[in-house]
Amino acid sequence: MLLQGSWKRLGSVMLGVALLMATAGCAQQAGKSDESVSSAAAAGRGEGSMTEAERQRRRAAFQSGMKAFEDALVHFDFDKSDIRPDMRPILDAKAKFLAEFPTIRIQVEGHCDERGTVQYNVALGHRRSQGAKDYLASLGVDASRIDTVSYGKERPLDPRRNELAWSKNRRAKFNVVGGVPAGMN
Repeated sequence: MLLQGSWKRLGSVMLGVALLMATAGCAQQAGKSDESVSSAAAAGRGEGSMTEAERQRRRAAFQSGMKAFEDALVHFDFDKSDIRPDMRPILDAKAKFLAEFPTIRIQVEGHCDERGTVQYNVALGHRRSQGAKDYLASLGVDASRIDTVSYGKERPLDPRRNELAWSKNRRAKFNVVGGVPAGMN
């Protein structure tokens, strides 16, 4: 009990010293308003002052967002590389994620169905990945953060030979390839 009281007194003394130092520091900043001081204090709470629970929450939210980013595919019509209107919200969400994490670098894979020659489908896959890149760039994502590759018809998502399978295979896939913020992976 006596020891516990000593710790409380020590804590009170430390708190008093901290307050005294903070007050002395504020007195030297005579030109700042109370509002700018409080906003500076709020801005100063960065990653270093986060609790472990907050770090874990942010890490889990980032990982969930990255999984959603990579899992959401953009599909294309037969023999087309233009972005369909129903696919734009997917790319809009990807652009928002990339704006939130400006260090992330991605690769966009262009894919085709099995119809057509290898050379034709490689070129079509390239146009698809480039079209997705251009759309993201039009939303403000720095194009230097986006690499493109075409796999043509070489990596089908669905190996069956029918229209449903072919429609799944005509896609752009997005992979995070670098720039993941420290502590988020």
